[in-house]
Amino acid sequence: MIPPRAGSAALVVARVLFHTTLLATLPFIVGGLAGFFADVSQVSETLPRLIERASVVLLPLQLVQAVCVFVKVRREFSLTDTTPSARTVLESILRHTQVMTDKGLGLFFGALIAVVLSLALKFAELGIIAVLGLSTLYVVVTSGVILSTVVAQRFEERLAARGGVIGREFVPVVVQSGESVEELFHFERVPVPWGFVVEVFQRLPARLASESRHVVGAAVSMRRVTLSRPLHRTPRGDYRIPPASVAFTDLFGLTHVAIAQSAEGRLRVLPRMHPVALTAAPRTLAMQEGVLAVLRRAPTEDWFRIREYLPGDDTRRIHWKLSVKLGHLQVRQPETVPVVRRRVRLVLDTYLPSAYAEGEEVDLVLGDALDRLVELWSSLARSLAERGESVQLAVATGDTAKPTETLELTRGAQPRMLELGSRVQWQSATDLDQVGDALEQGQSMVVVTARFLPLPPLPAPAAGVVTWVFMPLADEIPTALPRRASEKVLAFFTQPFAPGAEENALFASVQRGNARRRLETVRAHTAHLTAHGSAAAEATLRARKEPFYRVFRRGVTYLLE
Repeated sequence: MIPPRAGSAALVVARVLFHTTLLATLPFIVGGLAGFFADVSQVSETLPRLIERASVVLLPLQLVQAVCVFVKVRREFSLTDTTPSARTVLESILRHTQVMTDKGLGLFFGALIAVVLSLALKFAELGIIAVLGLSTLYVVVTSGVILSTVVAQRFEERLAARGGVIGREFVPVVVQSGESVEELFHFERVPVPWGFVVEVFQRLPARLASESRHVVGAAVSMRRVTLSRPLHRTPRGDYRIPPASVAFTDLFGLTHVAIAQSAEGRLRVLPRMHPVALTAAPRTLAMQEGVLAVLRRAPTEDWFRIREYLPGDDTRRIHWKLSVKLGHLQVRQPETVPVVRRRVRLVLDTYLPSAYAEGEEVDLVLGDALDRLVELWSSLARSLAERGESVQLAVATGDTAKPTETLELTRGAQPRMLELGSRVQWQSATDLDQVGDALEQGQSMVVVTARFLPLPPLPAPAAGVVTWVFMPLADEIPTALPRRASEKVLAFFTQPFAPGAEENALFASVQRGNARRRLETVRAHTAHLTAHGSAAAEATLRARKEPFYRVFRRGVTYLLE
């Protein structure tokens, strides 16, 4: 069921009237209007008796619905100390009267069409179908309202009194990006009234590409059952899943009565780390090559270190005997770690203006790009630490109270680095010049960025002190999946979901189509911005004549060139 949307007070009043008075009177109004265009003389003679008998059924149902809504609204506002406004009262009434699902609305309007056709075609059987459909709908809707008033009020209390629980967990709760995760819902001693089912539904964060949808029937009432569902994707992130919506739904699927918000969840997906290789030293006008360049000297008789071969390494340094013994290529590396450890402040640029950082579609388009940026940032930090440098990580938090979070990458701090990487998000509060303004004496700075918007005012170039690692964002924007004309025609005549699912309804299909178009619009706009903005930002950084690296990906290796 779609929650009430914000709108004018008149629209809210109209929707309240539709779900109360008009729900009972609209069939007669439609029938009366149909009388202007069709001969209804045979029916008009029985109209007084029809209204009299309908009133015997509909008026008590309307009275019961009004009393139940009054009780629920009064109960809701009794929990607050503030005096509610008229708009707040109207929205509360709408929440408690709007219990029909899309399927219920479809039945209602289908019955109205049957009323019109039966009058126009003088087809009595259609009139019988309309009466049966409307009667069923009225009874089910009233039962749902009564259920939400009587049963749902003490649903959580009954769970606690009988030792019941609705719990949720992700297994495992901490994973690396791309690993499999299952969502488990535990139902234990949950009361389910006869003729209804308990439905748990929640749309998970968009990047997980999954939803929680579980149904428990009366057959397992007061028993223990665990339902599982795999997540379709597990991209990097620290996901705090809010409570899911728990509702009673009748067996026909016509009503949906929310009864509780329950079962929070937590999932942490850590970034993966990959090898980082430098293909060449950066060009600079200064004598220093930058903090990323390894100090070189001619090979001597000193002890050699051995490491795994990376693309771009000098093949003349391959240690063949050791490579054959280990089963993969190893290269000899002369001891080049300086005697004095260099101090590096590794800054991650996550700034994105609020005009570009808001919306679910932006997260879908730029989320994977930020994942690659965090992977590069953490992988580069590990590479520098293993080389013997003293590394300090710095990233903007987006919080004005604590704009920057730092972490000294000491021995044993790698789990904390991964935890920090999982929490990184695009933010519009702190630009990179504010993150790197706390440079200590003798400390160099490396800025990892994928900038495609104008840079902030930067200080004068300081060759050897500031090094730029630039990832072109245009290469990370996902391309749209092409759809053939035959696929569009086939999708129009087929049901993408299981038979009977509400997602197959026309309104739900229109919503999915609108969401797809919004996503494609944001994708095309972002691709246009990055295609021009990335080149402009790269040219600006190269013009500073500071050490500059451009990032390429070759397999799982990040190449800095």
